[in-house]
Amino acid sequence: MRVSDIFSSLFRMPDKMLAALSIVPNRLRFIAEGVSLGPRSRIRGWVKLVRKRGAVIDIGERFNFSSGLNINRISRRQIGCICAEEGARIVIGNNVGMSSPCLWARNSITVGNNVNIGACCVIMDHDAHSLNFELRRNRADELGDIASAPIVIGDDVLIGTGCYILKGVTIGPRSIVGAGSVVTRDVPPGEIWAGNPARFIRKI
Repeated sequence: MRVSDIFSSLFRMPDKMLAALSIVPNRLRFIAEGVSLGPRSRIRGWVKLVRKRGAVIDIGERFNFSSGLNINRISRRQIGCICAEEGARIVIGNNVGMSSPCLWARNSITVGNNVNIGACCVIMDHDAHSLNFELRRNRADELGDIASAPIVIGDDVLIGTGCYILKGVTIGPRSIVGAGSVVTRDVPPGEIWAGNPARFIRKI
């Protein structure tokens, strides 16, 4: 082992210890917040978790969520977020991995089985704000005018780092989304899409 590797390991040790120590408290916290969390799931680091009245967050087995602590070198110390607004649904299948993402639902976000979501992706099923500037002047007035539509991510999908998956999008099973893409329309099964806005690259 090189000297640089030894020093790197020593400097990373506190983060690794904090990540390991956070798994059990995170599990207890998620369950206390009313989240259905499957067995053998590991949530490491601090996570911004919001489940508002009537919302459902259902997570399957072997969920692997890394947040901050430089656990994933690409996401560095960015904090991950899982937020379900009133009456919204976030459903995540089995064997899903993600690093420091933002999942923000006003309607529904569904993630299938065996999905990998790269570091710092944003998956949100709404526009966050009204497109009407007059309504945006008063936050309370604009809430009823925020467009929202379900997001569905199929089984065995790979989403590269730094992607944005926008409202109403369905990504078909086995498809791949290239890093840094902004997905604004449906991706058929078994295809590679990339770019801003994301476009078809080739069949797999």
